[in-house]
Parts: sequence; C-alpha cells; structure tokens
Amino acid sequence: MLLSRYQEMPFSKINVKKKKHWNPIQIVVLGYLVLILIGTTLLALPFAQLEPIRILDAFFTACSSVCVTGLSVLNIGATFSHKGLWVILLLMEIGGLGIMTVSTTLILLAGMRPGFNQQSVFLSTFSTDNEVDASKILRSIIPFALVLQFFGAGVFFFQFKELPLYERLFSSLFHAVSSFCNVGFSLFPDSLMRFQTNSAVNITTCVLVIAGGFGFLAIAEIRHLFNFKTRQWQRISLHTRIASFCTFILIVAGGLILWFTESSNTLNDLSFVDKLLSTFFISISSRTAGLNTIDMSTLSLNSLFLIIIMMTIGANPGSCGGGIKTTTTAVIALLGFNRLLGREKTQVLGRTIPEETVERAVRIFVIAIVVLVSATLLLLHTEAPMATISGEGSGLFMKILFEVVSAYSTCGLSLGLTPDLSDSGRVIISIVMFVGRMGPLFLISAVARRDASSGMWFAEEDIMVG
Repeated sequence: MLLSRYQEMPFSKINVKKKKHWNPIQIVVLGYLVLILIGTTLLALPFAQLEPIRILDAFFTACSSVCVTGLSVLNIGATFSHKGLWVILLLMEIGGLGIMTVSTTLILLAGMRPGFNQQSVFLSTFSTDNEVDASKILRSIIPFALVLQFFGAGVFFFQFKELPLYERLFSSLFHAVSSFCNVGFSLFPDSLMRFQTNSAVNITTCVLVIAGGFGFLAIAEIRHLFNFKTRQWQRISLHTRIASFCTFILIVAGGLILWFTESSNTLNDLSFVDKLLSTFFISISSRTAGLNTIDMSTLSLNSLFLIIIMMTIGANPGSCGGGIKTTTTAVIALLGFNRLLGREKTQVLGRTIPEETVERAVRIFVIAIVVLVSATLLLLHTEAPMATISGEGSGLFMKILFEVVSAYSTCGLSLGLTPDLSDSGRVIISIVMFVGRMGPLFLISAVARRDASSGMWFAEEDIMVG
C-alpha cells in the first residue's frame, strides 16, 4: 500500500532529505572554537587565578594560547596560578600540534581506527597526498615533537637556576612547549631578555622554534633522507626543497640585515658573538614564535618594517607556525618571475606547479592583505581616533600595524600596545588571531567557492591596466 502510494506520486513531488555531513573545514573550525571556549571557562574560574580577571581577558588569553599567538593583555606569570598555567600549557600544546593531530592520536591509543573523514581532515593539514596512512604520519610526528620538547625542557632546567625546584621544572617545560609550538608565551615579564647573552637558552630556543615551524611533512622527509638499509639517498619533494630553501634564506638574510641595522643601535654595547646571537634569535623568532631577547620598542624603523615582512611570511605549511607561509610567498614570487619571462606556466627546478596551487597562493595573499588592512583600519578607529601625524599619537600607526600583523601571523611579538587595548580592540585582535590560525582552511573555502553546476560566463570586455 505504501509502495503503491509512492508509485502514483510524481517524481517532482518526492522530497528526498539528504543527510548533512560536516565538511573538514567545519570540523576544524568548530574544534578550535570549542577548545577556546573550554579554555576561557577554565581560566575564568577562581582556581586558575592568583588575582581576579575579567572574562574578556580570560577569553583573550585562551584564544592566544589555542591560536599559538602569544599576545597577552596580562602578565600571565603573575596573574594565573600553577593550575591556570597548566591549562595554558595544554591549550598551547593542543593548539600547536592541531586539533586533529591530538584527537587522532587519542583514537589510535585507544586501539581504534580513525574514520575516513577524520583521516581526510588530518591529511589535509599535514600532507598533499591523501593516500598516505594517517597513523604513519602520527608515529613520526608525535614522538619527534615530544622528545624535542623534553630535550629543550632539560636544557632550560639547567639554565633557570634562580628558580625554586618546582617552578624551575614547570618553567622549563612551559618555555619548551611555548618555543616548539611557536606560541611566544613566557613566564618572565621581560620574555627572555634576561637571557640575551645566554648561548644555551638562545640556541635551544631557536632549535625548538625552527623545528616547530618547519612543517612535519618536511621534517619527515628530511629525517628519512638517507636510507641506511639500501644506502641510498631518497628523493625529496618539491615542497620540502622550497620550504627548506625559504627557511634558510629568511633566517640568514633576516639575521644579517638586523645585524647591520642594530649593531650600532640597540646592540651597540654587546660583543660580536652576542650581537650575532641576538640578531639571529630575533630573525628566527620574528617569523612566528614571538619570544624576544631584545626590547622591541628600541628597534629602528628599518628593523621593525623587516620584522613585519617576516611575520607576514611566517613559517612552513603543516607546522605550528602561522603567516601566509613560506611556500605561498615562493609560489607568488615564482609566478611573477615566470610571467616576466613570458612563460604561461609557473615552473621551478624542472617542475611545473599546478595552476590550482598557484591560484590558491594568490587567494591566500589577497585575503591576508584584506584582513590586515581591515583590522588596521578598525584598530585605528578604536585605539587612535584623534591621532595625527604631528600629534602625541604619531607612533600609534606603526604599533597598531605591528600588532595586527603579529596577531594574523600568530607571532606574538608586540611593541607594548596589547595590554593597553580597549575592549573593542581586544575583540578585534582575538578575531584576527583566530582567522590567522585557521588560514586557508577557514577563509579560502568561504570566499573561493565555485558553483560547479553553472556552465555560463559573462561576455568578455577588456580594460586598461598598468
């Protein structure tokens, strides 16, 4: 009887309800939002505080921790209890390694196998090959990350000699996690400025920062560069070659430029070796880590502008770091170079980069510019509505631009503006931090959706350019 009723009904009137599935973007975004809300709730509770704080400040701190930014409106070392600091440490670790990394690891540890959708989301974060086994990548990522962080904590333990034993242990672990996850939070009110001439702290922090921002796919390839069984060198992908080259160039070029601009300025009283330590530390940290051994407000405008550029570029894809990413910058530069040579395709090292990848890189760059300009304009309105070029607020523009770029690139370096932000400004920076952490997973999918069902185009009409 039921069958006969549907047989008599026209097909046009039969409503078939399709089950809605969460796409990978929604899963990741929702995961980060839930983690931020959980962190906000925990940090707002009395057990996490040494002194009462506002819910907005707890939200800002949780957002900065999960988004691995490191900007803070509070002195976290003096504001939060040890339990609160443990919450921040866990938020940094989960936010740095990634929601899907941690959740997939827990499923594997429980003896279960992650579902297809979860593996798809995980692989889209760390690899360009969707056929790779997620468990194999995790077995490479998690031990490496944990061992390196514990190694860094061990080095810091022997350097933080002025602290009591428990604080020494916790502070060592906290700074190791903050460095590897490229967060930039420090329990010291001056970040790491007191260790400016300490080679062990400087070098260990730099190693952790580079490893955390290098990209897990690139690290996995380099670790297996030489096959000891076959005694042969393995082929490295184009991605890893470009990422490695860009990382090397940014560190060396940035360090040398900062050395020339600051050796007779902020670093005038330091020895040659200490100058190199300080300049290369800030060159490495400024891309996405946020820890500093130099008072940022004393740097010259040349150095600050260079740091803004390096923060915008950021770290490698599939890492704990932010920014538009080194490979994105490389693809855009290669696009311009190949067009200047009259080539239709973007080529490098005997390979052609797919047009889809080139378009994605351009979209990332355009979206980044839109976000940075919009957030800067909003902050100029909320923080410096009456400032003029010749008035008392003449330096606010550089501070605001620096803060916005630092938030978007999840770097965390600051010229001291963050604690003085208004409530509106704190909300704006929080949104920029979240958008910067999501990156292409959040914005490109929302902006660049195509209507695949449409096969029509408008008529062409040329315009003058250039």
